[in-house]
Amino acid sequence: MPTPQLNWATRVGNQLLAEQLAYNHGELQQMVGQDYPNLNEGQKRIYDEVLESVNGQRGDAYFVHSAGGCGKTHLFNLIAAGVRSAEKVVLCVASSGIASLLLSRGRTAHSRFKIPIPVHEDSTCNIKKE
Repeated sequence: MPTPQLNWATRVGNQLLAEQLAYNHGELQQMVGQDYPNLNEGQKRIYDEVLESVNGQRGDAYFVHSAGGCGKTHLFNLIAAGVRSAEKVVLCVASSGIASLLLSRGRTAHSRFKIPIPVHEDSTCNIKKE
């Protein structure tokens, strides 16, 4: 009989935690080392501040706003790689499915955190004809 391919010890425990810790930390550190120098000064400031908050366990919240095409998604993915390379957990979530696809292992907030979306018989959406 063939040997099972699954590591049942991680399947029995917290699957989400096991998933988030199953990265090649060396590859992530290499990626950060290659991509960090390419960030602009503003992006470097944000990256450094967020990683300092994570490493200092401050639990700060950040809001990054900029026009489209300014490298926010690249910055978010690099921050995630930096946190994961330190063997810590980061969950990338977005409010829409399209945005979640751009993030490293991203999911919608509703999917990741099982936020219910109640739909009732009289529910409507506000989509206008143009």
